[in-house]
Parts: sequence; structure tokens; C-alpha cells
Amino acid sequence: MANSKSEKLKTWLKEYLKEFGEYSGTVEELSNLANASPYLIKKVLSELEEEGFLKAEVKRGKGLVVELLKKEESKKEEKEAKEKEGKAKKEKKKSLQDQVLTSLLGKEVVVFLISGTRLEGTLLDFDNFTLSLTAPKGKSLVYKHAVATILYE
Repeated sequence: MANSKSEKLKTWLKEYLKEFGEYSGTVEELSNLANASPYLIKKVLSELEEEGFLKAEVKRGKGLVVELLKKEESKKEEKEAKEKEGKAKKEKKKSLQDQVLTSLLGKEVVVFLISGTRLEGTLLDFDNFTLSLTAPKGKSLVYKHAVATILYE
């Protein structure tokens, strides 16, 4: 008979969590809701936790918190999918600066610095902070924050 009570309680708890998603309260309150003893509640919770159906933990200030794992896992999957979409959008959309500089790689450019200095040369490479140029006098590494204007055709 205890086994059948246990099975009924498992079924009731599964239905409850499917409907509400989680339970927050004390073991005693849950036992009153389910018309079962606190001992049986603890036993069923541990069995369902072992089965991977739910996660039960005692949190300070909240008492017993029981969460449906399948819902939690789907939330994690949704969050990961959104992060992947966000990364894909970021990768697809390059900044205007990156687009222009990429198109200028290997081409002749004139760079005016904020100090007024004029640099002419071929754009070799760039990153987030610098430009690499070749000029008749040699190679130059120019910090982007020092650049006022870049002229190109």
C-alpha cells in the first residue's frame, strides 16, 4: 500500500510541477498540499531527483524549492540558441570601419594624423587598434586613435 501511495504522490507531484513549473515552500506545506507525510514527500522527491525529473534543494529564506528539470533544460537550450544567433549576427555584420579597411588591404592610401602628419603608403594589415603601412621610408605601425583621415580611391 505504501508503494501505491508513493506512486500516487509521484504522479501528483509530476502533474503539479508540469502545471506550475516549480514549488517553493516548506516540506510540511507540501505534505499538507499532497495529503502525505513529510517522510513520504522527502522519499518521493529524492526518487524523482534520481530519475532526473526534478531538482529539489533547500534555499535560505525560501525553504524547499522544487524545480522541473525538463523546463529548466529547455530554457538553457533556448538561451544557448539565442547566444548563437547573437554571435552569428555580430559575425555577419562587420563595422563600416572594418569593411572599408578590408577593401583597402594592399592598396595605396594617404593617412592624415591628428598631429597633421601625412603618411602615404600601402595598407598591409589592421586590427582593433592599429594600422600597418609600408611607405618609401619603411614600415609604419599607426595607432587608430591618432588617425584623423584616411584618403583612398
